[in-house]
Formats: sequence, structure tokens, C-alpha cells
Amino acid sequence: MTGDFDNDWENDKALVARFESSLKANLDLYFEEEEFEDIIRFYIDEQVFKKALKAAKLGLDRFPYSLELKILYAQCLIFTEDLEEGLDLLEQLNNISPYNEDIILSLSNALLLSGQIKEAITLLEEFLPLAEDQAEVQYLLGNFYRANGENEKALEAYKNCVKLRISHEDALFQLAMLTEEEGNFEEILDFYREFIDQDPYSSGAWYNLGVVYNRLGRFEEAIQAYEYALLIDDSFASAYFNLGNAYMNLEKFELAREAYQNTINCEGANAENSCYLGAAYEKLGDIDMAFKYFKKSAKLDPEYEDAFFGLGMCMLRRDKYFEAVHYFKKAIKLADDNANFYVGLADAEYKLGNLAASSEAYEEAINLEPGILETYVNLSIIYLDQNRFEEAIDVINEGIEELPETAELYYRLVVYLIRLGKYKEAFTVLENALTLDFEKHRLLYEYMPELEHQKAIYKLINQFKEGK
Repeated sequence: MTGDFDNDWENDKALVARFESSLKANLDLYFEEEEFEDIIRFYIDEQVFKKALKAAKLGLDRFPYSLELKILYAQCLIFTEDLEEGLDLLEQLNNISPYNEDIILSLSNALLLSGQIKEAITLLEEFLPLAEDQAEVQYLLGNFYRANGENEKALEAYKNCVKLRISHEDALFQLAMLTEEEGNFEEILDFYREFIDQDPYSSGAWYNLGVVYNRLGRFEEAIQAYEYALLIDDSFASAYFNLGNAYMNLEKFELAREAYQNTINCEGANAENSCYLGAAYEKLGDIDMAFKYFKKSAKLDPEYEDAFFGLGMCMLRRDKYFEAVHYFKKAIKLADDNANFYVGLADAEYKLGNLAASSEAYEEAINLEPGILETYVNLSIIYLDQNRFEEAIDVINEGIEELPETAELYYRLVVYLIRLGKYKEAFTVLENALTLDFEKHRLLYEYMPELEHQKAIYKLINQFKEGK
């Protein structure tokens, strides 16, 4: 999340646009060797490998002795499934220019892709003492150890990488993932604490400590760690951003809003930070400001699905249901595997009276992510509105299977069974509900007010009350 990276990307994008225009117009425009390198790397980063290969060939036509272009050309061959040819070229280059770091790193990746994991590991282990960028070599070793099932060695390699470069985001991500898989959070916490003891003014170490606390759900401690990072470096955009996330988790929305605003002050607006700021405003009930920032997020990145979901939620809050449906459908078109998007769509369709469309959206949400309480409750209400009692009961039973400790579902089931005339079954479920959470029995009267005067219900509830 850095402004400099965004500027470099924009400059490279303009360079690529000029390159592509020259190809379309069949113009022989002159590009420097370094410009060809930037063009190829841009295509590789964007995973447009065929274009990268074409640019590499054109670059080598112009600069046939360029070692860097040959390395990039070999990488392009590998990415375009000419693995054997790319591997052969890298081995030739390694013989011509041994101990060249770029060649070694590319060759090790090629060996990994060809299934020669042990050879890739050996190559990097032997090269490590000579490496100029030892952090990157340690990171790659971590990846290769993981691929070879050697998680302990991988963990050590990622730690070594972070010790050498505390801001290595990929290593930090892998370290977090491996920590979560292995469940050794305390070991990682100790690692960062030791790091901080040695260098208490490392903002990166405090930040990473906060990341681990956040993953553990220890949000107060995460906040404290992020704040220490910001005391050391008050322009640390990622620390402000994660601080905002921690405050959101604690429902301290005003503090979250301030943190997200500070993120934008540090790094400039992008789709992500604008969207999160919009979410904070939405939680604060300031729908106008929420809409403004969700709209800004969507403009900055028209394929950022969360921005359109946020716009849909704003329209729901404004009772503009047609507009809400439009935005939710846009979000689903961009990411059709997000259950929350379908829940939003279902809510909007229900408000419009489109019960079939609403129930269909709730059903899709349940298929994608079982265990969201409101999907079972709201879908059952739709069935109830249509006098489809059996289906309403089935949905609630399905919810109970996923959320067996949620008393609300049991009390709803009692009401539905009574409406269907299944009194014996209803009383059995009521006993379970009262055992699970007696205090919530008032929900019965909210769902079906006439039950308050039903003697059998009243008697059973009193028996449980006296036995408590």
C-alpha cells in the first residue's frame, strides 16, 4: 500500500500503452533497453505472458546481447509453458555468467516448476552465502521447503527473511499462513517480541506483532502494537489501515473512521482504503458520506466488487430498492461466490415484493456459506408469507444443524410447528429452547403474540422458571 508503487505502475502503464500503439500502427518506435525490461515486467506482473514473450523477442532483436532481456525471455518461455526451452536457456546463461543472482533465482523457480524441488533447494542453499539479496533467497527457500513438505525449515527461512527485511510483505504473509496452519502462534509472538527487544524502534516489528494479535482475535493488543508502530513512524499507511480494521472488529466505528482517513492521508486514495472508509461511515449511520466513498472506490477500480456491495447497502438504507438490486447484481457479477452479496440482493428483492427472486438469492447464500443466521430466518419468513409451512420448518431445521446453539432458531421452530398444528413436536422443541436459553422465551410472543395467553405454553415456561 504505497504511493510510490502506484506512481511506478502508472508510468509503466503509459509506457506499455505507447508500445502497444506502435505495434498497432506498425511503427518502428525506438525503445531503450531498460524500457523493454519495464514493459516485459509489467506484462509478467499482469500475467499477460504472451504479450510479455512478444515484447522480449522484440527487445532481443534490438539488443541481442542483453543479459537481462535474455533472462526475462527465459522467464516468459517458462510462463508460456515452454518450460524445457526456458530451463535450457537459464542453464546456458548460468554457465556463461555463474553466480548471477537474477539467473540463479529464475533458474531455481524453473527447477521447481519442472518438479526438481530438491535440485532447486540445493541451488539456493549453495548460493545463499554469496547472495546480495539474502532476504529474497531466504524467502524463496521458504517457498521451496513448503513445497517439499518441510514446514519447520520453511518457518525458519521466512523468519530469516523477515530478520533481514522486516517489510518483506510476501514473507510476512507466508509466515502468517504457516503459523495459522501449524497453530504455533505463541512461537511467532515470541519471535516478534525478541525482535522488538533487540530493536524497540522497529515500526515493522510492532506492526507485524499487531498482525499476529489480530489473527488471534486479540484486538486490543493488536491496537496497542499498531499504535506503537505509528509512534515510531506516523506515515505508516498499512499500520493505520490495520488499526482501522481492529477498531471495526471492536465496533469502535469513529476511531476506525479516523484510522482509515489517516491511511488515505498517508498513501492517497485507492479503491480499498476508500471502500473501508465508506464502510466505517455506513456503520456510523452517515449514509451520504458512505455513499460518497463507496462511489469513489468504484470509480478508482470498476472491478472492486466490495465497493458495489457497499453502494447496494447504502441504497437499502435509503429505501431505494431498485437501485440496491442493481448494485448487488453488479457485485455478484464481479464475484459470484460471496454469500453476503446474495444476502443483500435477497433483502432488496424482498422489499420490492419479489419473493421468488428473494428466496432464490437466500438459497444461493446458504449454499455458498452455511451458518449465516439471517439467511435461515429470512428465507423461512418468505416461505411463511406464502403459507409454505413445511418448507419454512425445513429451512429452520437446516439452520439448527449449522447453528445448534442458537436459541432463536428453536423458538422460531416452535411457532412454525404450532401454526402447522404439530403441538407435540412443538413442545419437545420448546423444552430444548428453554434449556438452551430460557431468557429468550419472550421471542415466542414476538413471533406469535397469541401464545402469551396459551395455557400449556405458559405452564411449561413456568415449570422451567421454577426449576432454575
